[in-house]
Amino acid sequence: MPDSARYWQAVCERDAAFDGRFVFAVRSTGIYCRPSCPARRPLRTNVSFHADAAAAEAAGFRACQRCVPNGQSPAQQLDALVAAACRLLESSEATPTLEQLAARIGLSPSHLARAFKARTGLTP
Repeated sequence: MPDSARYWQAVCERDAAFDGRFVFAVRSTGIYCRPSCPARRPLRTNVSFHADAAAAEAAGFRACQRCVPNGQSPAQQLDALVAAACRLLESSEATPTLEQLAARIGLSPSHLARAFKARTGLTP
């Protein structure tokens, strides 16, 4: 990897801007994660950096079940849910309540309201 010192700094800061640019693997656990993974930080001596999930898996590591580095990021998942909520709002004849909308999306009403506000600047 080109700049392991900068990558380690991104891991320590849980910098989501580096998600998708690399993954880090922990030798002691056999797991690889996104730079923004909220899991406990490993010792630097146990960490190796890989270009992507496929490279980490080829090296014998398995994906973290907390940050799911081989799938959509949590931010992408929330973006998709907010987009689905927008489509439901547009297609509904009568405006659904927040509780009804949240039930259709699969989130709690408060979580949907926070995610919607954070991504669109508006409340549902």
